[in-house]
Order: sequence, then C-alpha cells, then structure tokens
Amino acid sequence: MNIGIDIDDTITNSFETIFADSQKFDIEVAGNDGTLKLLGKVDSHYYIENIYNWNEEQCEGFWTKYFSKALKEAKPRDYAKEVIQKLKQEGNKIYIITSRYEDEVYPNVIKETEKWFAKNEIPYDELVINSQNKAKSCKEKEVNLFIDDSITHCRNIEKAGIKTFTYTTMMNEGIEIEKEGLTRVYSWPQIYKKYQEIKSKRK
Repeated sequence: MNIGIDIDDTITNSFETIFADSQKFDIEVAGNDGTLKLLGKVDSHYYIENIYNWNEEQCEGFWTKYFSKALKEAKPRDYAKEVIQKLKQEGNKIYIITSRYEDEVYPNVIKETEKWFAKNEIPYDELVINSQNKAKSCKEKEVNLFIDDSITHCRNIEKAGIKTFTYTTMMNEGIEIEKEGLTRVYSWPQIYKKYQEIKSKRK
C-alpha cells in the first residue's frame, strides 16, 4: 500500500510543544486572557488562528517567533516510530505529506524536517511539503490510506475516494465525524490495527 501521513499533531505533539507559548502570547502580546474559544471544535490545521481568534498580524507574529520551536522540539507521539517502522518493513511506501512550507521567512523547513525524522528514526520514502491541497497530493502519489488530524483534509481526501484515519486531538475531539463516514483513531497502535483490517480486505 501507499500510505500518506501528516506530521504536526499526527506523528508529532506539535500543539503541546507550543501550547504554553501560545497562552503567553495571547495574554502578553494579544492582550487577551488565554481563553480557548473553540477548544475541541477545530476541524482544520489552522488551530492557533481558530482557538484564539487572533488577527493576521498576531498570527504572523506568533509563528515567526515559535514555528522553529515546533519544528525542532516536538516529540513523536507514543508508538508512532514503532508503527511507521513496521509499516515500512511490511513493504508499504510511506509519503509524508504536510502543509508546512518553506519561504524567505521560514527558510529551513525542509532541512529541519528531514533532520527531525532522521533523529527520531522514523522512515519514509518521500517528503511532500507545502501541500495545501492534500487530496491532490494523495492522488499524485497514488495513496491508498491517509492519516491526518485535520478533519478538513480528511473530508477532502475521502471525497477523492481515498480512505483516511482522523487522528483525535484536543482540537478536534468534540466534532462528530462518524456520521460523515470518517474514521477516528486515538493512537498509533489503533492505527496499525485498523490498517491490518483494511489490508486483510484487500487480499
């Protein structure tokens, strides 16, 4: 199988890494009180913008200061390394498909991302960055299964005829997606279990 996987908050705990920083920024820079306005109801990967209702300038200011920290200091989710290693050993192709992008403001995204994967011994076949349309990327790579915490991306990819697993986070846990035919997962061991179920049906 060709398996596509998102990075932030799917393989990594990116939000947890910068959560305290986001609270500090909201209180000390944005002049608010740290209240999370849509906690549990965020269906896209733009979680900071949604939970604090910052304006464009505030969002840019936050990410300029803390984006590098999210890239370098985030930890792998429990068992992500072991499961992805197992998926690779079983002959699957692993495509890392992320909305992370590289430009003059964030010039080292590819290098830092590759470095993080090497450091954490997580294998993959290809890294696809700046994928704002992940359904298109999945089609191009002939992905059979895609894993992401963004409900928006999962919806679009399912509409393209590709199976998805939606990784549950504190951002999206309050949204009912099962009625839409989307599949929630809560851990990497569960991802592997559900992958095996799909694999057995393909035989």
